[in-house]
Amino acid sequence: MGVDLPAIVSFMETEFAETDTYDDLLDLTFLLADGSILHLEEETSLSLADLIRFAHYDLRLYKRYRTPIHTLILTPAQGTSGITRIDTGSCQYTVEQLVLKDRDGDAVAERIGQALARGEQINELELIFLPLMKSRLDTVALLRKTIELEKQVPDTAIQEKIRELTLIVANRIVDKNILDELWEELRMLKVIRYAEDKGMEKGMKEGIEKGIQKGIEKGMEKGQLMVIKRQLAKKFGNIPTDIIEAVNNLKEEQLEVLSIELIDMTSLDDLRRFVAQ
Repeated sequence: MGVDLPAIVSFMETEFAETDTYDDLLDLTFLLADGSILHLEEETSLSLADLIRFAHYDLRLYKRYRTPIHTLILTPAQGTSGITRIDTGSCQYTVEQLVLKDRDGDAVAERIGQALARGEQINELELIFLPLMKSRLDTVALLRKTIELEKQVPDTAIQEKIRELTLIVANRIVDKNILDELWEELRMLKVIRYAEDKGMEKGMKEGIEKGIQKGIEKGMEKGQLMVIKRQLAKKFGNIPTDIIEAVNNLKEEQLEVLSIELIDMTSLDDLRRFVAQ
């Protein structure tokens, strides 16, 4: 057919059975001012398998949004550079890798801490990526220091978001047990705060509901008493004061019994015996 290719030597498979799993999701994606997408991933080193996985992600993004995608791989200071391009012949895929070995995490943490103490605006993204920078502290200590700084951010909504993003970014540079511990710690803060808010709200709600319920019960009891007194008056005529007072003091369940016993009563003596019991 005039195409300059080597000779065909055999047929190959044309169907690939794949099961998509969504445990390993994209780290972060951002919409940029020009309408393109920034896809951020964090890896301590880059392999061919990583690039194939990121290419899958980017094709899914492109299929949905049909806009250019810029993929940036952030590598912590203790990480290494790796392969950044694959060429399948008909497809070429390239990412940019940024190894943060030249970013002084200690200096950044000191500067941000001082700014927060003075109530000044900070760059929250620096906090998110602080655990990836070089530091005299070990990775876990730097991550914990970052979270402590983030707790000082005055806007609680932003505070929660950047703490969660920090853990997402740091998920491949710390031990899973440490990460789980920090997730639980942050989640517990949310739960406590939520419980406090809900507890106050629930307390007020329950107080109102109890008041309403108590009022309804009192009203029903009073209405039941009025009905029984009318039945008594119709059956026996004028009721002596002492019996009326005794009936007034009956409890709800006793009034219910009286309403049933009243059917078989034939005289005031029957009624007197009932209230005496």
